[in-house]
Amino acid sequence: MKSVVNSNCPWKKPYDAGIFLCRDASIPSQVFRNPNAAYLATPSGAGGAVIHSPLNIGLENSRRFRALPVYAVLLSEGRQGIASMVARMVTLARKIASFIRDSEDYEWLPDEEAMLENSFMIVLFRAKDAALNEVLVDKINETRKMFVSGTQWRGKKACRIAVSNWRAGVEKDLPVVQEVLTSIAEARP
Repeated sequence: MKSVVNSNCPWKKPYDAGIFLCRDASIPSQVFRNPNAAYLATPSGAGGAVIHSPLNIGLENSRRFRALPVYAVLLSEGRQGIASMVARMVTLARKIASFIRDSEDYEWLPDEEAMLENSFMIVLFRAKDAALNEVLVDKINETRKMFVSGTQWRGKKACRIAVSNWRAGVEKDLPVVQEVLTSIAEARP
């Protein structure tokens, strides 16, 4: 399932960009502006129009220019392409959640009463077998076919799948997830 995760780099997280959308353009500059540094002052453009510095409208201003790849995707894919991409990721996450919910070996979290329609890109689960659950994250990541992060839910270890890649797709990725989770539950190599 390399398309859902950061392929061959288990030490990296599977995503690296974020967006803060706001209807009123003045709010981000009010919230995120750094008023103490003269070199971060917002210049005026032609006709006195204010040119908003990216440093004053984003959540982080000490990291690399993450907005460029996001902007490039927005330009290349457009509204419909982004909508399709997000829909594929949500569909895959819900199919994974459904597989886990119906599994005899895994417990879908937060609970069995939760609705699949309330799942979007994060799938939280754990193994029903307590011993397997203690090593589940490592066993999944050792396959190098998919990557999960470990977390806790109600004081017990749990796994978190984040479906967050533009190449994610149900047809090619769901069988990989099912095979990895089934083989681990059955203690197959």
